[in-house]
Amino acid sequence: MSEENSHVSVKPSESVSREAGKRVERKPGRKGEPAFHLTEQMRRLSTPWGVALARAGQIDPGSLGPGIILDAAVGSGLQLIAYSNILKRPSLGVEIDGNVAVLCAANMFSAAGKDDIQRSMDRVVIGDSTDSVGVMNEFWSSLRESGTRAHPPVAMLHLDPARPRDAQKHHIDEMEPPIESVLSSWKQYLELGPRGPCIILDLSPRLDIGQRSMIDETVERLFPGCGRTWEWMSRGGGRVDRLSLWIGSLSSNEARRCIRMGTKKIMASIEGDGGEVRAISLVDPPPFESWITIVDPVVLESGLQDEWISKAIPDGAGYSWIRTEGRRPLLIHTEPINGDDDVRGFVVSTGQVVQHRLSPPENHTISQIASSLARLEIGSVTLRCSLDPDMHPKLQRRLHKAMREIDGSRSFMVDIELSRDTGNYTMFVVCRED
Repeated sequence: MSEENSHVSVKPSESVSREAGKRVERKPGRKGEPAFHLTEQMRRLSTPWGVALARAGQIDPGSLGPGIILDAAVGSGLQLIAYSNILKRPSLGVEIDGNVAVLCAANMFSAAGKDDIQRSMDRVVIGDSTDSVGVMNEFWSSLRESGTRAHPPVAMLHLDPARPRDAQKHHIDEMEPPIESVLSSWKQYLELGPRGPCIILDLSPRLDIGQRSMIDETVERLFPGCGRTWEWMSRGGGRVDRLSLWIGSLSSNEARRCIRMGTKKIMASIEGDGGEVRAISLVDPPPFESWITIVDPVVLESGLQDEWISKAIPDGAGYSWIRTEGRRPLLIHTEPINGDDDVRGFVVSTGQVVQHRLSPPENHTISQIASSLARLEIGSVTLRCSLDPDMHPKLQRRLHKAMREIDGSRSFMVDIELSRDTGNYTMFVVCRED
């Protein structure tokens, strides 16, 4: 493709912005955020603006060599725009879809400061991002046509390849553009930072350990000896929302990192080497006044539960994991957890055991549950247990209604499996929140 260059540049401009407005109205994703041109599919696939800004804010500008920031599968451009705004660098996006490229260029134009001269070098190139020679020739040619003689290299590469739509599992070979093809093609244009190239791969959080190992092997083969940090990110919905690999000068001194994002900023972060975790089986109900904590699953998915525990549990306190999978990992412990931000940021709920229940909440037991908790000076209870998805919100609303006149502490209810000689059964435990 590079011999007969079929790449085309789109320069962010007022005219491009007007054209984008004819195709898609510019709207903010959330109140207070910038407005962008996004189709429904682009909105679904785009990195949320708060996440994009937080990720850009994690990068030390001193870790970058000279040059531009490249997004090799730019899409809507939101992540690239965040990088450019925070790091004060010109940017280059590559997009195979011409319509998406126009909307991306319009987004770049609307987000650029009017007095920012560097942003005059911003471009979106329509074409194949695995052909780095063709892309760079088109980019430099476009700069020359605008009166800029510079031939800037690439200071940082970001790649968020497309994955099969709605797939619960997929192979790394199904990503487009292919990771290895992009990295090997762009290696020649990457300027080195203090500890090697600056690369971020934004990947599916569903990749298993074997698939991550294959990506590690690819990166090691192309960039021998470069540091790598895997990052798991949660936005608090009971799942891992994003998985990324930070390479070279963008990696930390640790192999793994987990992050809990708030609406606009990072709430907590932990780094370490990672390790395995094993849950115990409870034979008896958890003792009254013991503590139970629901931990964000990102801690266990990243394997950083030991690093979190070392900060969370006071010296000498006892603890055990009683659930390590699913949306609500459970930790039982003898003392309250510490109040450090990097501990509490990963806590969904924590509290002391005050009640054991042998059956789940049901419509006909709501009044009885409310009365029994009122006697314990509990004024509200949040159901954090596995229930029928259709019934869960209805039961929660009825409980709120039944307890709204009761003055007392907040609490939550979890389900715990007990293992007995006669078989396993589920107990429902109420904990007074800390």
